[in-house]
Amino acid sequence: MEFCENGAKATIRELTSARCTAEFFASQTLTELRDWEDYDLEMQGRLTHPLRYDAATDKDVKVSWREAFEQIGARLRELEPKTAVFYASGRASLETSWLYALFARMYGHNNLPDSSNMCHETTSVALKNVIGSAVGTCILEAFEQCDAIFYFGQNPGANSPRFLHPLQEAVRRGCKIVTFNPVLEKGLIEFVNPQAPLEMVTNIR
Repeated sequence: MEFCENGAKATIRELTSARCTAEFFASQTLTELRDWEDYDLEMQGRLTHPLRYDAATDKDVKVSWREAFEQIGARLRELEPKTAVFYASGRASLETSWLYALFARMYGHNNLPDSSNMCHETTSVALKNVIGSAVGTCILEAFEQCDAIFYFGQNPGANSPRFLHPLQEAVRRGCKIVTFNPVLEKGLIEFVNPQAPLEMVTNIR
């Protein structure tokens, strides 16, 4: 099956039974938590209460929902609506997205970017400025026949994981991949296909 591994991981994390309570934040400063690995933070589980940063103690402290909404409302009333941006996850449900968009428009604007927009900014803006087209000028089938692929500052392992499979197949048939990126992207160096049981068991790429 073809699916986004990052999306699958996000869904599993949302379904976790682990809970990260206010007691966890009472025992850790934000400075200390910055040294934690992302995975370790994720494994603490879902938040159970609204939290507010307290600069005096450098900790997130528990607040009531009423207090949280009152503080958010007070800050929104201080702003000019058109200067605000309501950023959300592109994976939100239809009902959640509809209510969020309705709230933004009632507030006075429609600045509603989500994570999907951010993923596609390279094509919708930069690509059009460079080649005059906001979409790619080649087709997916071209990757099955090309002799070379050039990557400029993009990491398929994090940004387009489903494309790792065509890249892997291209390398196996002798295609060369040239990368222009100061960051050593793991997915462009080696790749164990999580949908290939033999590779997962043997660690053979």
